Amino acid sequence: MPAFDELAPDQKAVLQLLLKQGKTYEDIAGLLRLDAGNVRERALDALDALGADAPGTGGTLSSERQDELADHLLLQQTASQRARTREFLEGSAPGRAWARRVAGELRPIGGDALPDIPAEPTEVAEAFDALDERTAARERDERSSRLGGVLVLLAVGAVVGLLVLLLVRGGDDDPASQASSTPTTATDGATGTTGAGAAGFPQQQINLNPPAGQGGEALGFALISEGGLALQAEGLPQSDLYGVWLYNSRQEALPLGFAAYDRTSKRLAGAIQSLPEGASGFRNVVVTKQADKNLNTPGRVVLRGGIKLG
Repeated sequence: MPAFDELAPDQKAVLQLLLKQGKTYEDIAGLLRLDAGNVRERALDALDALGADAPGTGGTLSSERQDELADHLLLQQTASQRARTREFLEGSAPGRAWARRVAGELRPIGGDALPDIPAEPTEVAEAFDALDERTAARERDERSSRLGGVLVLLAVGAVVGLLVLLLVRGGDDDPASQASSTPTTATDGATGTTGAGAAGFPQQQINLNPPAGQGGEALGFALISEGGLALQAEGLPQSDLYGVWLYNSRQEALPLGFAAYDRTSKRLAGAIQSLPEGASGFRNVVVTKQADKNLNTPGRVVLRGGIKLG
């Protein structure tokens, strides 16, 4: 079987005009002052040589079918003709084998202009099997990630007993040093009284994600259990000014305190033993990037999750 470079010069010239220049048989006939049928014959003879002894054909393709496939590969068909040829290729293994062999020889001059050859049924099945496996693997990874987040939060709760890592109020002191000091009982962000743990939320895990349209790699989890709250997040830039709030809007928000940023693990974490009075009126947990050490007004929301109300 000859390669493209071994074809007769006139055949190579016709194929280059068809595939590299996008000409039609009629265009070339006008340029060379030949009959369009004569131009087509040169092109078909060239493809017949390129596809000679293609494996899997076994001489089962009629000359009419082979000419049809040649017109298809040379982009010389109407839309309806292309549809019929593609339908034939989908059901003909010899047709696919011949078209693949010839398309491979034409690739250096045709490139991406060449039409796609339908995949073998086994290839389609394998592709779908591979897609199903990738989807299943991704779902397993997501479940594992979620479970890992819950286990970390539970571990935080077990280690610190849901004692306070969040300080309800900011102030003049460094929140990072406050968060790392001896835990103290949380105070209500609105009144300054000790929280009574009467939040009224059912036990739940809350996924924390960036607000819609914000994007970014940050994500986190919050866990509400026995009237307290623990959270962990990752993917946030280092800062000691991440505030945690119960939140309905910027005008209706209850501060829980600053979360501690661990520079080694690059994770944000915190817990509060008892949610303040009035917590049950809020529908979201948010993490904000504060401009200073005060929690008078929520800063820019970087993570947000909806609370399931009791």
